Amino acid sequence: MISVVALTVIYVDVLLVVNFFITFLLLLITQKLAKENSKLVRLVLASFAGAAYSLVILFDELDFAVSLLGKLAAACLIVLIAFRRSGLKCFAKNTAIFFFVNFVFAGIMVGLWMIFKPAGIVINNSTVYFDVSATVLLISAFIAYVISAVIIRIYNNKTAKNELYQLTVYYGGQKCSFFAFADSGNNLREPFSDYPVIVADENLFKDVPCSRVIPVSTVNGEGILKAFKPEKVVISTSRGSGELSRVYIALSKNVKKGEYQGIINPKSVSEVQYASKN
Repeated sequence: MISVVALTVIYVDVLLVVNFFITFLLLLITQKLAKENSKLVRLVLASFAGAAYSLVILFDELDFAVSLLGKLAAACLIVLIAFRRSGLKCFAKNTAIFFFVNFVFAGIMVGLWMIFKPAGIVINNSTVYFDVSATVLLISAFIAYVISAVIIRIYNNKTAKNELYQLTVYYGGQKCSFFAFADSGNNLREPFSDYPVIVADENLFKDVPCSRVIPVSTVNGEGILKAFKPEKVVISTSRGSGELSRVYIALSKNVKKGEYQGIINPKSVSEVQYASKN
């Protein structure tokens, strides 16, 4: 995990503020790459934890093993705070992505400092700090964030092939956001209205009353899924965001958890009129 401070003479307030913002940027990137939907308050609390961990630089040089274990423990704690509990596998994935983001971010930061040739770089307890002003450091961190975000966006476009979409379902004065996988095999329709059906993890809508049943056919035989009609569903993609109102949400316990918690037919996505993100 990266910890960066602004001055060779360490001021604790600068140390904490700078590392808070850097941890927050790293978590934003992690959230995008892991396709998680975390509340702002969780990201803020996790960023405070990252800032607190940066105080390790004030200690005398630690043994390598102790420093490594400390960073692993801190990273696990930050990820645990930032993202909701989704099982050990998902937690391990998010932690690995957080480390990957740290490595990419660190590489970009080092590259920037090699280009601009700073006056001094000091390392203690595997924590790096630079002899520059907090303003310059934060600007450099933002540039590194933008570069990292671009790299991750390119990666997502190539690996996901635009098959994952962020959905926000509005119902009964509430809303729920999750990622859905575009699967042409989802041809479910509500029998009376003939509206398309989005299948979602039942844990997302535990207390929502369902007034419809959707017949389904699987390799295990025939069955039904309980469904409800939301007020609207907002779909966000690289093209922008758009709304679906003529749609039903069916609840299932067999939707894969982790990267996505819903399944939508690509035709439903193509029918949306997108508004530009800009």
